[in-house]
Parts: sequence; C-alpha cells; structure tokens
Amino acid sequence: MAEPIRFKSHYFLRCLRGDYNPLTPNILTIDESQIEFKKRNWYLISSDTENLSFQKITGVSVDKHIFGATVTIKSAGNDSIYVSGFWKKKADEIKRICALQISANSHNGTSEALSDAISKAVGRNPDAAVSFSVADELIKLKGLVDAGVLTQEEFDAQKRKLIK
Repeated sequence: MAEPIRFKSHYFLRCLRGDYNPLTPNILTIDESQIEFKKRNWYLISSDTENLSFQKITGVSVDKHIFGATVTIKSAGNDSIYVSGFWKKKADEIKRICALQISANSHNGTSEALSDAISKAVGRNPDAAVSFSVADELIKLKGLVDAGVLTQEEFDAQKRKLIK
C-alpha cells in the first residue's frame, strides 16, 4: 500500500445515529503501519485524532445495522474505537484492509515474510514440499526467538543448518 487510504463516514448514516451536523464526518485513514481516526470534538471547534499502530491492534469487527455499519477497532492497552456512519460494503473493505495490515505487522506475519525471503534467496521454490518444511521450521524457530527461548545467534546457527 503506497498511499494512505481514507474513508469518510456518510452524513445520512450519522443522522440515523443522532449526529446531525453535516460538517463532522468520521474519517479513518489507513496506511502501512497505523490507523488514524479523526472526528470533530464535542465543541465543534477542532478535531480529535487517535492513532493506533497495527502492531497493537488485536482485531477489527463490523457491526451491521439495517442501514450502515459500525466499525470497532480493538487494541491491546487502549479502549476500543467505535466508528459509525459507513455503508456496509465500505465497512467490510475497511475490515479486509485492516486484517491484511495486522497480519503483515504481526510477529507471525514477520516470520512468514522472513521464511519466504530466505526461500527466495537460496533459490528454492516456495511452492515445493521441501521448502514448506524448511519454511515451517524457520517460522517455529522465529517464534522461539520472539518468545525468548532461543537467542539470535542460536537462531542464525539453526537457520544456516536448514538452508544447507
């Protein structure tokens, strides 16, 4: 994702939820590493902004109503963010994009990317059965490093053995 993607809530759907000011849309901006939630504050003087890193986001859910949907962004250590006023298809698109970014920014996504990069670097086909076992072993080893069971030096030594 090169450019941030911006989603703006719809006035009609906000009216149904009791927000009658047409100048106060909820805006979600999604880039490669974070979500920015921006809304007009209660006094209508300025905007309040919250930024959440995808590494801290634990999930995104969509609550669909008769008209529109509410997107809930759950994170570790912070309160959940509720953003209403999106059409159902837009809310599903937000959830899909966030799921991809959460996966890419999680430890598991990082381990998978590392094993794929190593497989490509040594010239193995990632679709072959042998590379899956090597990739699986690398993922397991990376998980042990992340858990603090193995040191980085031990991981590198095991990686060299697997790649040979």
